[in-house]
Amino acid sequence: MAIRQVEYEGMTLTAGAFEVSATGRFVVTLSIARSAVSNTQRDTKLFEPPAADVHLDAVEEALESAIDYGRAIVDGEVPGKNVTDL
Repeated sequence: MAIRQVEYEGMTLTAGAFEVSATGRFVVTLSIARSAVSNTQRDTKLFEPPAADVHLDAVEEALESAIDYGRAIVDGEVPGKNVTDL
């Protein structure tokens, strides 16, 4: 499993890529949390990237795809997905 975490617009985006049964293809996950100011409790939301982006051939491509999707959610560009309650 590979993980990439980035800060974006006050949010922490965490992408994970899991190889599917030694196939060389990856399934991605994405969580978004408000960036911590101190030791305060933070809520996190888990998102499922679109099916077209789910099985990718390279781990770096998979992680970047999930992070791009997370940025689009934070920017309000994905209908029905938001982080306003975080």
